[in-house]
Amino acid sequence: MRQRELGRPERPLIKIGLAVTASALMSAGAVSMVGQPADVVTLPFALTAAVNTSNTTVGFADSDLYGMTHEDIDRTLDEMQAMGVNNVRVLIPWAGIELADDYYYWDTMDYVVEAADSRGMGILGVLNSTPAWATEPGMPAVISPPADTAEYAEFVGLVAERYAGQVGAYEVWNEPNAYFYWAPAPDPAAYTELLQAAYPAIKAADPDATVVGGVVGWVNDVPGLAYSPANYVEGMYEAGAQGYFDALSYHPYHYTLPFSQGRPYGDISPIRQLEIMHDLMVANGDGEKLIWTTEYGEPTSVATEAQQAAFIQDYLTTWSTYDYTGPSFIYTTRDRNTEGTTPDETLGVLRDDWTWKQAAYVIQNWTTMHPQTVPDAVTLTAMTADLEEATVAPAPTQEVTTAGTAPMTVAPMEATEVPTTALAAPTPVEPTTVEPTTVEPVAQTPELTAAPEGGTDEPAAESLTDPVEEAPAESTAPAESTGTTDTTGSTGSTSTTGSTSSTDSGSTGSTDSSGSTGGTGGKKAGGKKAA
Repeated sequence: MRQRELGRPERPLIKIGLAVTASALMSAGAVSMVGQPADVVTLPFALTAAVNTSNTTVGFADSDLYGMTHEDIDRTLDEMQAMGVNNVRVLIPWAGIELADDYYYWDTMDYVVEAADSRGMGILGVLNSTPAWATEPGMPAVISPPADTAEYAEFVGLVAERYAGQVGAYEVWNEPNAYFYWAPAPDPAAYTELLQAAYPAIKAADPDATVVGGVVGWVNDVPGLAYSPANYVEGMYEAGAQGYFDALSYHPYHYTLPFSQGRPYGDISPIRQLEIMHDLMVANGDGEKLIWTTEYGEPTSVATEAQQAAFIQDYLTTWSTYDYTGPSFIYTTRDRNTEGTTPDETLGVLRDDWTWKQAAYVIQNWTTMHPQTVPDAVTLTAMTADLEEATVAPAPTQEVTTAGTAPMTVAPMEATEVPTTALAAPTPVEPTTVEPTTVEPVAQTPELTAAPEGGTDEPAAESLTDPVEEAPAESTAPAESTGTTDTTGSTGSTSTTGSTSSTDSGSTGSTDSSGSTGGTGGKKAGGKKAA
């Protein structure tokens, strides 16, 4: 969810991927087949597809992946990796998968997961959106909680079983602290019941999966409509949430106030809400657990591209100074409509023609200065007849490209290396450092109170005093795009100052826009996929 105006107001699952050259595997295999006397040789490899919980880890939250064509899914993930990003947050929409009770359509989700997993990316899945058949009678689908938490627990257990070894972490719901994702009104006790049902179901199917709770968006307290993040978390603890999550997550959007500069505005500011949430965790015995940011962004319909870059730099720099924060996911990869006038159209760090905004270079520079490594590389012991025979031949040099750019030569990696990007990226600018004190609020001083219901309070986009340097023009030519269909089932929403509607409400049952026919559906348990 993006920042709202209400009333217009771990341990991640580690999938072992061998970063060993084909020639190394052939050498070891050939020797064992011929049965010659063996010596021991140690072949290094890296663990891949794990979400690194460091507070310098940056990923992308991209809700639109579920509605994209296969071609656009692949290109989007490639662009992420060209920026050095190796973690992705994706929707796993209940309403789009379990179309009727016990009747599942997995094809679209399978493709998204396989596409990210095959690139060695860590995957965080958002388990949200109630199908119409599972809601209370008369309540809206998608944004209402399920009528029966057992039905949700059954679904999330099947997901965790199906994607064990691929999806390393799961969020239980999305922004339940406001009515636009928990109709008709947010209820921390009811959400805690859902968390208490989901946590054991996920752990039973995949004990190594990280379960992330809360998933709270930044809003003000408005009776009957929204809880501020910290007050909502306090309500969760009062309802018995302790012991039913491995981490909490938070979406500290504010479109007119840089994250680092919130303290003068009091406890309601996004940065103070983070600190108060942690204090609550400490008081309830969870002080060792991390708070993740699973969405943060700045739309270029509200700010300039330089301001967007400065806000993201300020946020990443400030977030990484805390010792209880985890990874960050920037919302989002590519604009829906760069010329659009609403925030949801312009939150991308790429324009809709795939060219890079300045924020993309900020992220690329961040990952260069903070390598996005995976936890604890290990070694593999192989048997070989002779150490000379076991010599690992270098992999051949390859030519790879980012779509629209000229090929560039990529030298082979050592087996112990973990790539920060799998593709040739546009030439980066020099690292841009934006000190928190240099980023000023957009337009006038932001109000951190809710506007009257039904009102409008669009913030103006004025320049910052010290914007980041203009990035060089992107060399990639616009590629022909098939367009992105929004299948997230978003309903318009209310929000706090400087904010607008969100897109993370989950699918309403979309099908794969790539033209896939025939789902992996029918009356089936929906567990492990066929090979």
